[in-house]
Amino acid sequence: VGGLLFDATGKRFANELGRRDYVTGEMWKSKAPFRLCLNKAASEEIHWHCEHYKGRGVMKFYSSGAELAKEMGVSVDLMAKEVQAHYEAAMKQEKDPNGGPYPAYPDGKSWDEASGKTGVGKKFFHNLIDGKQFAKEPYNVAIVTPVIHYCMGGLVISEKSEVVTEAGKVVPGLYAAGEVAGGVHGNNRLGGSSLLDCVAFGRVAGRACAQYMMGGNVKMTSLESLSGGVGGAAAVEQKADTGAAGGYTMEEVAKHTSKTDCWVVVDGQVLDVTSFLKDHPGGELAILTFAGKDATAEFNMIHPPDVIGKYAPDAVIGKLAAAAGAAPAEAAPATKEKLGCGTLFLVLLLALWAVTAMAVIGGLAF
Repeated sequence: VGGLLFDATGKRFANELGRRDYVTGEMWKSKAPFRLCLNKAASEEIHWHCEHYKGRGVMKFYSSGAELAKEMGVSVDLMAKEVQAHYEAAMKQEKDPNGGPYPAYPDGKSWDEASGKTGVGKKFFHNLIDGKQFAKEPYNVAIVTPVIHYCMGGLVISEKSEVVTEAGKVVPGLYAAGEVAGGVHGNNRLGGSSLLDCVAFGRVAGRACAQYMMGGNVKMTSLESLSGGVGGAAAVEQKADTGAAGGYTMEEVAKHTSKTDCWVVVDGQVLDVTSFLKDHPGGELAILTFAGKDATAEFNMIHPPDVIGKYAPDAVIGKLAAAAGAAPAEAAPATKEKLGCGTLFLVLLLALWAVTAMAVIGGLAF
């Protein structure tokens, strides 16, 4: 969306659209911390993500470039100069896409000096501003750093996830899937595909293993049947509202802010999520950040509207007083899925996928 990467000195040092291994390599050559900076237009293009990151405390809003430069301890004029150079490179690229002095990524030529000097010149530009706008331009900024979040593995596997020796022979009864298996992703993994790898080859390995042990006695089944049916439904009674005078006040909710006593509000409902913290796919901090608060906006950005009724009806302990009203309408009966291993796995997988995808902030913002 046009995000720019700056090092601790306020200078650009890489092609923001380069591969992750390349950007990481340039970071090792530069001075940390590194900031991913989204101007107003870039922020608005991924507004949902920016609000999520700010809610999680990993992104910060600055009312102006001048405010950002001040916190970084660098000259606002220096950063404005960097932005201007980026803007001029974009204008030249549009006018003469093949006349730049630097090699571009993935091919062609680039006019962008900051990235061109690394041999991976930038040739695509978006949501531009010129240097004169920098000082007054609002920014959403996140500090980014290289992390090990997936290992490419090493074991060679067959199409059945069987481990293969260096001589090319299958090791009977030995299967591998996920990070331990090499070669699945080639030289550079496509972002967002790690869980897909684990699930796809995990199921392949499980099926092949069962066939190896049981031969023709294996009976094929499905996640739906294992879970009792995704739409299955053993109805459970909805907890009665226990808040005084028809509901809890925010003052009461605000008293429950610890790992051993954690309440949150979502869409006017008060939830006691203490026992769920350790099982939350996004980690405890994602919930504890909103302990004792109204988490509606953040929650609804990530979850479908029926997720509480389906998977956590027991967490609802009442209504928020303001939402309860003088004469509450009869609540629709909540249902609770029979969470067999299949359904529970799918729920956790979807939640983990969402958190993982949004956590890769560089990939989303670039």
